Amino acid sequence: MSGPFAFPTDAMDLDKMLESIGGLGWDGLKQQNAPAKVSDRFEPDDQLKIMMFAFSQTAEGRQLFEWIADLTFRAPYPHVGNTRDSAWLAAKAHEARSAVGLAVMQAIADGEKILNNKRSQAHEKPS
Repeated sequence: MSGPFAFPTDAMDLDKMLESIGGLGWDGLKQQNAPAKVSDRFEPDDQLKIMMFAFSQTAEGRQLFEWIADLTFRAPYPHVGNTRDSAWLAAKAHEARSAVGLAVMQAIADGEKILNNKRSQAHEKPS
C-alpha cells in the first residue's frame, strides 16, 4: 500500500490533551510561560539603594562595584562579524550588558541622594 494511511486511533484535540496533563489548557500553559512581572525601570526599593551606597563606601564594596562596571559598561564592544545582522546582534548584546551595570550604578547614586536627604532633614528638625 502506498500513500498516507489512517492512524488506528483518532488524535486528541490539543486543548483536551493540555487539560489532561495539567488541567489548565492552552491559556494556562501560556500563563505559565509568561514573563515575570517587574517594574518598568527595574528599580530596587529605597532601603536597598541606601545599602548599596553604604556598601560602595567600603573597600570590598568598591572592589565589587568596580568589577561589575568592568563586566558591563566598561567592557569592550563585542567582536562584530562580517554581516550587518551580526553587528546588530553585537550592538544589542553590548546595550543589554551596559544597561545592567548602569542600573546598578544609578541605584548607588540614588542611595547616596536618599541618605543625604534623610541626614539633612534630621539636622533641620527643631529640637
